[in-house]
Amino acid sequence: MFSLPSLPLLHPRRVLPALLSAVLLCASGLAAAEPVRVVLDDLDRHGYASPLLGIQRLQAAEDRPDAGAPVAQQLRYHVTLAQLAVHGEHKPELASALKQLERLAESGRCTPCGSYLLALRIGQADLANQRAAIQPLLDRLAALPPSSDLRFEALRLGALSRARMLLGEDAAALSLGLQAVETAERARLPASEARLLNALASVHFARDDMASALRVVDDSYAIAERIGFRFAMAQAGINRSYAYGTLKQPAREFQALLDVLRITKDTPGAEALEQIAHSNLSAYHIHRGEYAQAIAATQEAERLARQVGDDIGLAFALSNRGSALARSGRVDEGIALMRQGMAVAEKAGGRREVVDLLSEQANVLERAGRHRDALAALRRVVELSGAITSAEREKAVLELQEKFSAERKNREIERLSLQNARAQAEVAAHAWRQRLWVALALVLLLSAVLLVLWLREARRRNRALLVDNAALASQSVHDPLTGVFNRRHFEQLMAQQEATVHGRSRDRHYQAAVGLLLLDVDFFKRINDTWGHAAGDAVLKEVAARLSALVREQDAVVRWGGEEFVLVLPGTSPEGLPVIAAKALSALGREPVIHEGREIPVRASAGAIAWPAWPGQDWMDAVHVADLALYLSKSGGRNRATCFMGVREGMDPGRVHGDLAGAAAAGEVDLQVVPGWSAE
Repeated sequence: MFSLPSLPLLHPRRVLPALLSAVLLCASGLAAAEPVRVVLDDLDRHGYASPLLGIQRLQAAEDRPDAGAPVAQQLRYHVTLAQLAVHGEHKPELASALKQLERLAESGRCTPCGSYLLALRIGQADLANQRAAIQPLLDRLAALPPSSDLRFEALRLGALSRARMLLGEDAAALSLGLQAVETAERARLPASEARLLNALASVHFARDDMASALRVVDDSYAIAERIGFRFAMAQAGINRSYAYGTLKQPAREFQALLDVLRITKDTPGAEALEQIAHSNLSAYHIHRGEYAQAIAATQEAERLARQVGDDIGLAFALSNRGSALARSGRVDEGIALMRQGMAVAEKAGGRREVVDLLSEQANVLERAGRHRDALAALRRVVELSGAITSAEREKAVLELQEKFSAERKNREIERLSLQNARAQAEVAAHAWRQRLWVALALVLLLSAVLLVLWLREARRRNRALLVDNAALASQSVHDPLTGVFNRRHFEQLMAQQEATVHGRSRDRHYQAAVGLLLLDVDFFKRINDTWGHAAGDAVLKEVAARLSALVREQDAVVRWGGEEFVLVLPGTSPEGLPVIAAKALSALGREPVIHEGREIPVRASAGAIAWPAWPGQDWMDAVHVADLALYLSKSGGRNRATCFMGVREGMDPGRVHGDLAGAAAAGEVDLQVVPGWSAE
């Protein structure tokens, strides 16, 4: 039997292998002889029941663009087909669509085709598991300037986010994923927004941030359900089941899996998601000792795995059925099936999956009293794990060597460029000195009035240069919309605070802790949908202004992203957090925001912590705990703040990350809830 969070079939990196574009498409069924423009627009607005049905619907359109059609029509058609193929892992259709885009790009008639190809080839490399091809594609795509075409920009940002995650750069992947979601929202592509939110959840999973993952998954499901995007709903359901399984919430995990089966039932092209749900449902039943139900689920999982050609899925279906049989008393039959499943996984090249299957086999053998066989299985687990670790270490060393060689080459190029620039500067300086002597000679001949005018003009230009430099410096650390500090400045500020927090202060009365209040405007999307994006921008500006008026001179207000803000409060102890949180919630909620004569009520939820909350805690971990507390405020009804007041001595900090609410209920951490502003 397998622990649900560790099942590779459940992990979103397999479920969502191509979360690359911003354009989400829709097909609830095949429609005969539809105009291709109608199909494309409908796919943009409503998503699809499965990528296969979306592809079939496009291919059945009555006026599919041929080589003589306008370039814009050909571009949109083939990009949409490629995105569907990436999303559904249909490699032949993807290769065909990319070939057509390459033809357009090489013809010189389609300038943007090359940029689209870059983004989509990352998806192709991902499907082919060609990790080495991703870095050069990423470098070229990242070098492109931001596009005014929001559809392409969301695609580009989504592709960059996926590539960064595949290369293990999760922080960069998270930032790019957030930008992709925001861009899709601004482009009014709700299906794209739902799919990119699912992609963002996979980044949170990679960071082991289950609370944040659940938040974006719930948002994705809500959007997908509203527009009828069934495939995104099913993917969100798989993500939910993974998160709930990791958080040890089996009842919710079970309901999420049933929801996936309800959505995918009898839907051509959704068999892979249905197979994953059945496979993990069997593991759920095994955990509960419900072996008959587990066996039935594995039979469905096996049928679907054979249908879609998923050898790894087939291996787990066979092994799970063997585990259920062995645990129900049919040990020999069960062990034989488990070994059959492991042989399938070995043939498919799934080394990590083989380790998982062997570990479960050892558990079953030990349970059956076959200790010698169990020990042999465990020894092989150790051997395979060591081999995998060694291979990954060698790969990492090679990658580092290649990176070092590339960096050394770049440094040499930079050195030569600097030498060339220095030589050019010396020539220019010599010419300038010659011109200066000539100018001085002329100045002696000019009147004093002309000299004064020249000096005044020089001073004016210097002042203008100082003003421009000051403006550039301000723009580099401030958010352009709200005027408060941006995330880049926050990271610099926290690095400075780290020296203070971990150092020794001469003032014994100085509080070394730094208060962090993470605040999120409640129902901000509803504000945009009801009053428009201009009203949303006005609300964000007013929120920033009210928070700035509230804090002290040594404090800082930071726009964290979207509708989230962070207050950085040096010298603030845990006891001061509830007071500041109450003031912040009151400042935001007491008066509505006035925009174009309309009153817009504003409420917010917050999570707060005084960093460090325990010895050795870094500030990034403190922000993560504040985000968990913010999630409790959201799930507890919003318009409130949850303040992290302290931990019980000797408590494992991992309890805080795994289940903050549970740790509080057990008395291991102290949380204080501050209610928000109420007109009553």
